[in-house]
Amino acid sequence: MIKPPKGIEFHREFAPDMKRMVHALEILLKSKPAEPKEVTQPEQPVTKEETA
Repeated sequence: MIKPPKGIEFHREFAPDMKRMVHALEILLKSKPAEPKEVTQPEQPVTKEETA
């Protein structure tokens, strides 16, 4: 499960955004072979580490 940073409370209203973000990441990861340019972006590994 994703743990929120210390000092930040996880509210129920953020849950839909979290689901959308995870879904978007899954789409990006699945589309990696189709678009090699996505892999070179520095943002992708960072977001992957945050959700891991």
